[in-house]
Amino acid sequence: MKSAKTVDIWKRLFSLFASIMELVVADKRSAEEVADVLQVIKSDKYFSLTLGRKTMCWPVKKQLDAWAKLYLEEFGIILGTSEIRIPIHRDGWNRLIVVAQGLTSEKIYQVMNKKMSVWKYSEDLNGVVSVRKTDKAYAVWVRDRVKADEELKNKSANDLKKDGTDCITLEERLLLEMMYLQETGKRLDTDSLTLCAGSRYANGRVPRVYWGGGRVNVDWCSSDYIPEFMFSRAVVS
Repeated sequence: MKSAKTVDIWKRLFSLFASIMELVVADKRSAEEVADVLQVIKSDKYFSLTLGRKTMCWPVKKQLDAWAKLYLEEFGIILGTSEIRIPIHRDGWNRLIVVAQGLTSEKIYQVMNKKMSVWKYSEDLNGVVSVRKTDKAYAVWVRDRVKADEELKNKSANDLKKDGTDCITLEERLLLEMMYLQETGKRLDTDSLTLCAGSRYANGRVPRVYWGGGRVNVDWCSSDYIPEFMFSRAVVS
């Protein structure tokens, strides 16, 4: 049997919802604004709100603005940031990666090739299949660090899949490189390799990305390979 306090909370919830709907019907609040606010409430630790005016605080708004700038300048893409679902944040995962709709590893690589020295093992990266699709724009959180996650050491892609670890894709890792370079002028994985365990080549092998020889390198390894200096990057999606 529900307590009087629980019943009161539900009454307040329905009353607030009814009030919101009245404002929408009266054209005093747009449905889009209401949806945005509800999305914000899910991540209230990282947002501040004032009635009728939404203010997103670091790290979300700052990073979304940076991604919008990168996509416009480098890809010619206008990123609709208000339409992107931001995953619930977890402590320690402070860097946001935004993947625009329709992007492939090959498209990202070709844009990178105009900005920096890059090399790839495969002639065409379009054969890469990732766990997250780009039929619409999306975002993930990763740890904000230069080196891949040593917490995932001694684990192959097969091990990570068996453990249910959500790992970075090749598309996400390449975009992370572009953003990190734009922000800092520096490189990722200068003494490690990121195992992109969220992706696979058509032959089942796993992409990996690292900085070496004055360039960003994209190659592959077996899904059961465990070198000492290669780790994946866990994501919150």
